[in-house]
Amino acid sequence: MEKRKKLLIVTGDSSLQEWLKAFFRQYEDVEGDILADAGEVRRRIEEARPDALLLDMAPAEGHADEDVLDISGLAELDLPVIAVTAGIAESRLGPLKSGAYACIDKPITSSEEVYLVVNNAIKEYTGRRKSAAAVSEMVRKREADRLGLLELELVKGLQHMIGETEEPAAIFKHAFSLIKNYLPFEVFAALAPRQGEFEIYVYPNVRLGEEIGEVITGTLIKKMTRLAEEEQERKVKVVVAGKAESRASSDDLKSVIVPLETSSRTCGYAGIYRGKPFDYEEESVFKRFCAHIATALEKINLFEEIKSLSVCDGLTGLYNHVSIVSKLEQEAQRSRRYGSPLSVIMFDLDNFKEVNDAYGHLAGDEVLVEVARLIRNGVRSIDSVGRYGGEEFLVILPETDVRDAAVIADRLRQRLAGQTFPHEGREIRASISGGVAGYREEMDAGRLIGAADELLYQAKSEGKNMVRYEER
Repeated sequence: MEKRKKLLIVTGDSSLQEWLKAFFRQYEDVEGDILADAGEVRRRIEEARPDALLLDMAPAEGHADEDVLDISGLAELDLPVIAVTAGIAESRLGPLKSGAYACIDKPITSSEEVYLVVNNAIKEYTGRRKSAAAVSEMVRKREADRLGLLELELVKGLQHMIGETEEPAAIFKHAFSLIKNYLPFEVFAALAPRQGEFEIYVYPNVRLGEEIGEVITGTLIKKMTRLAEEEQERKVKVVVAGKAESRASSDDLKSVIVPLETSSRTCGYAGIYRGKPFDYEEESVFKRFCAHIATALEKINLFEEIKSLSVCDGLTGLYNHVSIVSKLEQEAQRSRRYGSPLSVIMFDLDNFKEVNDAYGHLAGDEVLVEVARLIRNGVRSIDSVGRYGGEEFLVILPETDVRDAAVIADRLRQRLAGQTFPHEGREIRASISGGVAGYREEMDAGRLIGAADELLYQAKSEGKNMVRYEER
């Protein structure tokens, strides 16, 4: 059975109302709703959802012109408006200019004319709605396909990077290059913990003013609270891609900031920024992209951890024996090639067996970890420190002669001698002895380590807690 057409009539003319009642009895496929108060039109449209609106624009007999209903403001409604007019040309022009679908002259004499006008209006507008819905669905599917392809490209690129890069910057740059082709934003920024720092990467889609850059980094730094609870000593490093030039007020900047998190960890935060607010759909799309970024960052972190296990000592985090010896061989080859100075320090904890015997091996491990940290923090970033074995540590000092290396070694020895290591309410004291040797022509890593080891043995033999070095 065909659905009945719903017609909302707005008229205060009682004679027209009686005529329309007879009309609805004649045409049963049209359902009428008569409304006398024009102020209730919008509310009734929302409630009844009519297919068309019949609006009486002609004054009833005995009424003034100012009582005529006004069509202005109804033209934007998504339904046809049929105006009932006074039957002269001037009365038709106003409604038609305001967007009326058609006009019917008053007094109405032909019920068939009204039926055809109403029927055609509803049919045409229904067709328009269907066409608009079809176009909207096509656009939606096209955008969904485009988003799917872009998402696939992002995932493929991120997967390709895993194992080939250790830098979050590469991940963020790749994501930025793709996301900017789908989402309209002015700046993409991301924060990630990295090697003792919080690094913030900023990728402008427009030229970035200094004030705006500070606001963007500030929003991400606020998000660090959750990450910083576990890592209080990290510093903040900001990397900005692009030139600085002011373009807008920072007060107008709107943002969407998403945690880069997986089921097991939070890898940082990412945000997009622009002058106008982001809608729900844009936020949802950005969150989808961020989920892939988080997965890639997690895999890179896991890859780094696995790689670290192969080169680092599991207890202290320093280079392990194999890695530190390999590192020394590389530095020896460089010194041989360029004639640059190179020195090594071999440290050994004094009486470490007594620490283990008196306080237990867990306490001994804690001492080893703290000594490793003290040595690592006491040398330059270009220097290398490794756990050579047991309680022995090897320090490689490029571009450093023996005398300068001996000064460094003795400074570290003195620092450790003044250190106490708390353990279960007790304080442990420890000291180290050191041997310092410098690279000589044609020495390999083994001979250089052997020379430092002999000097370490000399320091031990002469009373411990001292440093001995080659005097040339």
